[in-house]
Amino acid sequence: MLAIFQNLINRILKVQNSHKELSDDKAMLSRNWEFIFSDFDGWIVLYCSTLGQAGGYWIYPMLCPKDNIDSLKENLPSFSINPSSAAYGHVMSGDEHWLEPCWGHYEDFKTSELPLFFLRQYYGYPKGKENYYEFNQLVTHPLDLHWSSIKNSYCSIGGLGAEIEKIKIINDDKVNLILIRRNALDKLLHLGEWVLLRYFCFNRFKTASPSFNTSISEQCESKEYEAKFEIRTCDDEYIEFRGAQIERPKTPKEQLLSWGNSDDDEENKYADFTVYDWKNRRILKNYSLDPINFANYFIESDLPFETSPIFFNAEVLDKYKTNPDKYELEERTISCRGGWYLQTYDINEHDQVHTYAVYLACLPYKEQLHWLQYNENPKGSISKRAFQTDFEAKWPDEKSKLQLLKNYLEKLGNLKVGKEGYTIWSPKGGDWDLASKGLYYVNSENPNQWHDFIIALANTTNEGFQVKPLRKIASSLGNNDENLGTLGLIKFILESLDNKEQIPIIHGVLNELQKRRGKGKVHGIWDIPDGSLIEDANKRLQDVILAIEKLIEVLEALEI
Repeated sequence: MLAIFQNLINRILKVQNSHKELSDDKAMLSRNWEFIFSDFDGWIVLYCSTLGQAGGYWIYPMLCPKDNIDSLKENLPSFSINPSSAAYGHVMSGDEHWLEPCWGHYEDFKTSELPLFFLRQYYGYPKGKENYYEFNQLVTHPLDLHWSSIKNSYCSIGGLGAEIEKIKIINDDKVNLILIRRNALDKLLHLGEWVLLRYFCFNRFKTASPSFNTSISEQCESKEYEAKFEIRTCDDEYIEFRGAQIERPKTPKEQLLSWGNSDDDEENKYADFTVYDWKNRRILKNYSLDPINFANYFIESDLPFETSPIFFNAEVLDKYKTNPDKYELEERTISCRGGWYLQTYDINEHDQVHTYAVYLACLPYKEQLHWLQYNENPKGSISKRAFQTDFEAKWPDEKSKLQLLKNYLEKLGNLKVGKEGYTIWSPKGGDWDLASKGLYYVNSENPNQWHDFIIALANTTNEGFQVKPLRKIASSLGNNDENLGTLGLIKFILESLDNKEQIPIIHGVLNELQKRRGKGKVHGIWDIPDGSLIEDANKRLQDVILAIEKLIEVLEALEI
């Protein structure tokens, strides 16, 4: 539990029992309990209950139309709350059945007080967990909140793709608490034109069994915050503070509801990079990505264009390659699951990653800092492909190697072999995206990256071969060896068709790939080739593409 929440719990318990530690008669009247209506590092208390023991807090929230506040104040401190267990109830009278909303009549929605959550009960859950809080969709849907069992909170996904707690539920042994982030609450209040009502009761017992025969009451309106409540005392043995506190939004509506608003506190921060200003033919050092420092083609200015490229060591991509569940690294784009999106990047002939200032500036500040670590001076220009697509608005002259591999494997998968129409290859997992998961170009001499490439390339290609149809084809050509695997069967087929010159091109390449996979880190045996790992990976990928192409040619000519 975060320290802020633990400190809050400790303070609640301290205030609850503070009168027992002091002999002063004024201790019973102390209003130190009012701290609960403060903000706590961006959080505010929605619900609090310490009623498992004598004395303490009970706070229950409701959404109230802001136009109703004046009339509500007139009735305070008197109130009656019956917490709802559901948004709608099944009501019946005789043979008539209908749905009835928790606020009463459908037509009174805009003028009624509405619960933020419901206390639900389900005996299908383990013993002791039958009771739980379910938040009203009026709260969760406009704020795009979802329940996270890991964090025991209602969360949204932030710009970095991580869960951000917005509503926190804490079930402590002595305190039950629900808190909401100030910005989330204020946004909700602006959207619904509501204010938050926190009905409350705080009481203290001086004796275990006070006499309630006589009591003195007085009304109070706080000057420190908006509230109206009653103070009722009983022979200095018991005191009760009972009423409602009114919480209005503190964050300006324009700030919360503006287009593109983010919960990221560092949304408008920009890192300083080394930028190639091709417009003015210069390199800018420590140049901020703030959009005010760039111009577009339609403005006459000495400022660099927003399409000024920025270059990086290729290891900047390793973070995304090693976590494919969170990041989607395509050939020209990168995205974070539920978060940011880099619209374009590419790799030049010097194995430098490059993108443009306008797109890098759209990343969250913390993500910009990741890229900053790998920022370097340009060793050449942007890639030919990037120039064609981004500046000439043309399709690239050549297809990428991974696209060629995908095309040939799809062709192999659609190929019907022989009269029986055997299908000898199908992508592992059912589609290309699953089969090729983790398959990226090798752009650095990092052995880890090379091993990951070998494993992914073998998974993408070799793992898709289907042993049963291959065995049937080989059997029709005279094979009786039931121990042959897919690659062995392919070799037998090539030998039987007198295509021995194709064996090293097809079987040799695929078999060598499988052997390399077996000597990779997945099996704990480290083995890398001599020379450049980048060059080895590029050649190996090209050889695998050729192997699949030639295999298709052989199978298309097969007559069985």
